[in-house]
Amino acid sequence: MTTHPQDPAVVGSFAIQGRLGRGAMGAVYLARSPGGRLVAVKVVRDELAGDSAFRARFAREIDAARKVSGAFTAAVVDADPDADRPWLATEYLPGPTLQKAIETSGPLAPAGVQALASGLAEALMAIHASGVVHRDLKPSNIVLTDNGPRVIDFGIARALEEASLTATGMVIGTPGYLSPEQITGTGIGPESDLFALGAVLVFAASGRGPFATGSPASMLHRIVNEQPHIPPLPGPLHDVVRRCLARDPAHRPSPLEILHLLGPPAVFNPPTRPMQPTTQVAPPPTKVLPHPPIQAEPAVVAPQVVGATFATSRMRPAVFAAITTFFCLAFVPGDPQLQALHPALSTLSGLVSLTFLYFAIRHWILALRPKVVLRLSPQGLTIDRAYREATVPWSGVIRIRVGGDSKRPWLIAWLEPPYQNQLPVSNRRHHGGLRIYPVAHGAPQTRRQTQVNELRAALNWYAGHRHDNSY
Repeated sequence: MTTHPQDPAVVGSFAIQGRLGRGAMGAVYLARSPGGRLVAVKVVRDELAGDSAFRARFAREIDAARKVSGAFTAAVVDADPDADRPWLATEYLPGPTLQKAIETSGPLAPAGVQALASGLAEALMAIHASGVVHRDLKPSNIVLTDNGPRVIDFGIARALEEASLTATGMVIGTPGYLSPEQITGTGIGPESDLFALGAVLVFAASGRGPFATGSPASMLHRIVNEQPHIPPLPGPLHDVVRRCLARDPAHRPSPLEILHLLGPPAVFNPPTRPMQPTTQVAPPPTKVLPHPPIQAEPAVVAPQVVGATFATSRMRPAVFAAITTFFCLAFVPGDPQLQALHPALSTLSGLVSLTFLYFAIRHWILALRPKVVLRLSPQGLTIDRAYREATVPWSGVIRIRVGGDSKRPWLIAWLEPPYQNQLPVSNRRHHGGLRIYPVAHGAPQTRRQTQVNELRAALNWYAGHRHDNSY
C-alpha cells in the first residue's frame, strides 16, 4: 500500500488510510468508515469526472450493482456519483487476487479449480440476476478469501466502457478474457461473462490463458478464429470449460447448469505455498488496451503495443498467372497444315487460348500491382504502398468500415479534409470514402473471410468509436 501527496484525506465519510492501486476508472484507496469498518474506495479520475454522460451511466450502474448480493461478490457500501469526483465504496476483501496467487504459488490443484468454478458460477448468478453483466471478469478481479473466491469491480464496467468508446475508441478489458462477441461488437450479454469464466479456469489450472500470449491483435485474432487450448481436467470440469469457451454464446452453459454439473461450492483453500503477506483488495490496474493509463504510477508497467499489420499477397495470383499463361500458349494454333485439315478444331483451340489469355492478363495485373501494407495502432492507421508511407491519426478519421461485396471487400475510410490526399491509395471512391486496402483480393473465400474477421476485430480494438461494422 502506498501514499501520494495528492491523495485525499477523506472521501465522503471515509477516512483514507492509503492507496491500494490505480485502474482505468481512477485510484483505489483503503479507507475506514466512521464505525471502523474497512472499505475499498474507488475515486473517478478527472477526465471521467468532467463527463456528464459518464456520470449518468455511472449512477445507473451503481444502482444496478447495489442489487447484487451473494456470498461470492463484494458488496457496494456507499457511493456518490454527484461528487466533484464521483466515488464508489465497496466491501474490503483481505486476500490475494487469483492472478497474484497463481503467479506466486503456481496453478491450482483440480479440486481447487472445481471449487473456484462453483464459487464463481454462484457469483455470476447473483450478478446476472440483478441485471448486471460484469464484462471484465479476469484473475485480477477475483479475490481469494478464507470464505471462498469473491468477484470485484462489477457494476461499473459498462459505464466505463461506454465512456471510453465515446471519448477515445478504447475497449475496456484484457484481451485473453474477452469473448468473441465483445471483440467483433456483435452484442454483449451474460454469456460473455461465461466465456471469461472458462478462460479464468484455464488460467487457474495451467498458469496461462487458453489463447496463449502475444500482442493484443494476435490474441484477438486467435479468440475469434482459433480453438482454445484447454489442459486436461478431471470429470465434468473439462466439459464445463470447453462449453464456456464456445464461440457461439448460445452453446455456453448458464451458471445454474455449471452448479448442477459440478455441485455446490466447496470450502475453498487458497494456495498454501509461501506467499508474500498481502491485503490486496483491488487488482492491478485494469488494462485499457491498447492505450496505456493516462496517469500510470511508477510501479505500473504499461503493456507493449505492437499493433496489427495486414498485407496484400501476390503469390496466389502470380501462380495462377503462370498457369493460365502456360495453357494460353499451349492452345495457340501453330501448325498451318492442322489448321487446313481441321478448321473447326483450330478455331476451338484459338477460343480456348483467348480464354486463358483473358484470365492470364487478369492474374498478371493482380500479381504485378504494388504491395499494400496496412498497420493499425493506437496512434492511427498507416498505409505503405509502392515505397510510399503515410499515417492518418484516428482524430483524422471520420468513419471506417469494411465495404464493397463479399468477393472483393475493401477497407474504406472517410477522412477529415486535411488527410484526404495524404494516403498513397487509389483515387477510387465508395460513397465518398477512400478505398484504402483490398481485403484478401484473389484469396480463397475462407482466407478472405478470416482476414475480414481479423481486420474488423482490430478496428473494434483500435478505433471502436469510428468503426462502422454494418458490413
